Amino acid sequence: MFITEIFFYFSFMRSLIVPAIIAKEQYQIDTMLDKVKGKAERIMVDVMDDQFVPNISLDFDFKLPTGFEYEAHLMVTNPLDWIRENGDKVDIVIIHIETLEDVGKAIEFVKKRGIKVILAIRPETQVDTVLEYINKIDGILVMTADPGHYCELFLSDTLDKIKKVREIDENIPIEVDGCMDPENVKLASGAGANIFATGSYIFKSDDVDKALRELRDAIVS
Repeated sequence: MFITEIFFYFSFMRSLIVPAIIAKEQYQIDTMLDKVKGKAERIMVDVMDDQFVPNISLDFDFKLPTGFEYEAHLMVTNPLDWIRENGDKVDIVIIHIETLEDVGKAIEFVKKRGIKVILAIRPETQVDTVLEYINKIDGILVMTADPGHYCELFLSDTLDKIKKVREIDENIPIEVDGCMDPENVKLASGAGANIFATGSYIFKSDDVDKALRELRDAIVS
């Protein structure tokens, strides 16, 4: 167990490109995972309930094949209910702080289930809301576009939030999600992010290998 935890820690801290999946049926999940099989370590599955964001994704009894590490981005009004029902399917949950009444209890709830927890903030949410929990969580996700769909508009002012988190903690994983093409990966990594979730740039590409290579090459070391 100790060796596994050490391995997870170092894999968690590396710079990663994370393909993000929005799906309404199982075949969509399977099709997208086939495209990145053997090419990506971690997958983000976007969970949406048409309440917290105006879209629906993974609102069925989905299955996730082995071979990837999975993080669930919970864009739902009741994330703890989802974790009770589906938490055993993923390795990491990303919970929006805007959906939580008692953040500390929610973090404890997730950790007791042996799941890693990342706190996320929407573009309009102040980064200070998550900073008091920085020593209790496994990462922070900053939305760099309005959530709910694949890329619509990159919001460059969110880069200041990334910088602020990185100035406070040089080691905590900072993930970004929203319009992560090579240009914006470069900007976000320069600000201090090290994990980059992106869906449309990968899955709408005619050459997935090329798209992944371009994204990785854009990371500022």
